[in-house]
Amino acid sequence: MSTQVEGSSSAGIASPLAVPVTAMREPVERGATRPLAWRLKQLRRLASLLEEAAPRMQEALAVDLGRPAVEATFELSSLRQELTHTRRHLPRWMRPRRRPLPLWGWPGQGEVRAEPLGCVLIIGAWNYPFELCLHPLLHALAAGNTAVLKPSEQAPASATLLAELLSSHFSPQVVQVVCGDGTVAARLLEQERFDHIFYTGGERVGQLVMAAAASHLTPVTLELGGRNPLIVLEDADLDVTARRVVWGRCLNAGQTCLAPNHLIVMGGVREALVAAIVEQTRRLYGTDPLASPDLGRIVGACRFERLQALLAAAKERGQLLHGGRGDAAARKIEPTLVAVEDPVTDPLMQEELFAPVLPVLTVRDLDEALTEVRRRPKPLALYLFGGGRAEREQALACTSSGSFVANDLVVQGGMASLPFGGVGRSGMGAYHGDAGFLTFSHQRSVLLRPSRPDPPFRYPPYAGKAGLIRRLMG
Repeated sequence: MSTQVEGSSSAGIASPLAVPVTAMREPVERGATRPLAWRLKQLRRLASLLEEAAPRMQEALAVDLGRPAVEATFELSSLRQELTHTRRHLPRWMRPRRRPLPLWGWPGQGEVRAEPLGCVLIIGAWNYPFELCLHPLLHALAAGNTAVLKPSEQAPASATLLAELLSSHFSPQVVQVVCGDGTVAARLLEQERFDHIFYTGGERVGQLVMAAAASHLTPVTLELGGRNPLIVLEDADLDVTARRVVWGRCLNAGQTCLAPNHLIVMGGVREALVAAIVEQTRRLYGTDPLASPDLGRIVGACRFERLQALLAAAKERGQLLHGGRGDAAARKIEPTLVAVEDPVTDPLMQEELFAPVLPVLTVRDLDEALTEVRRRPKPLALYLFGGGRAEREQALACTSSGSFVANDLVVQGGMASLPFGGVGRSGMGAYHGDAGFLTFSHQRSVLLRPSRPDPPFRYPPYAGKAGLIRRLMG
């Protein structure tokens, strides 16, 4: 994620918003956004936008990321599925939820109502520029909020198109898009008081966003990604495992927060698995992956050069198992496997790579693999191939991650019924499905009681009432 919030103060500089946050909050405060009809109307507008602009969005993804058309379809289809799911379940999510009352609270009725927060800020990332802006937006609208979007400047074609499309489908009092570099994000965070901030990107900038939000006591959701481990046990189906590993690691040129960041494999199947991955790479991307139209490109020349330097150093150390070539003009890196002997010091294990490069660690057994997982910050996802119920339960019991997937990878991000979010340094908060609705809602407690009966036990004088109070209230 490229959005920067550091630098000099923006005090005294005009706000980048055409409509101020106070005006965007006004319809929420007067209750105009609370009816189901208002919310469904906004979701229909979003659905219409996706339907009308899908070809242009695919073109923008190709310009920004070299994204193959099918992979662009994955991104847009995920949004459509989430919209369908949300529209179907929104009436139930909005319904007040009854809560039981203690005996001393009778007669009465307790319930919890999900209410809009107000005007929220959504800061998107460049790797999935439409999904990572529009996915949280649809939840914000479903919950009855208005929203300001700040797309990433590192996907300029997508950001420009988002601004055009949303301005033509929504009133600026409901949705605004602000384009620009990190100084624009800094001005938004410093000058405006939002009711929630939803940020997708890297850990370092996430810390800055959280610090800026703290000055206004604004709650945040941080989707930060993570160095996701992939464990392969000796009884895994190596053919299917290899095919899914290659697809998941190379999807969007490896620039996917749910992609496996490193492979932890049992020593007994390491050589066979590496050979299977090499074969599946050939089948999926041909004998020259750099020429494949199905392999996307790395965003930004600086990012490409940094990755090339890491691979050149690994080659000098004799770590390359397969691949390692790059095309600077096309900003492509072929699918690459790198052996790692010391994960504590190896440069490839110190950060989220965001490339079609997969470090390979060898361990004796599942216990050693889980120890390696626990040595690192809690990841966004943990993947386990092979084993049975006992191994899955052991992995679940001995680790913590945003999600856990057995015998597959990445696809959990497209399932609306499952919450999506990190834990610890991989993020805080979640969205997708009802989790997204709840993220952008305030859970308001409501207690309804009649004036009578009005038993005197709670009022002074208290003499002689302690026993009765203990019996009633515990």
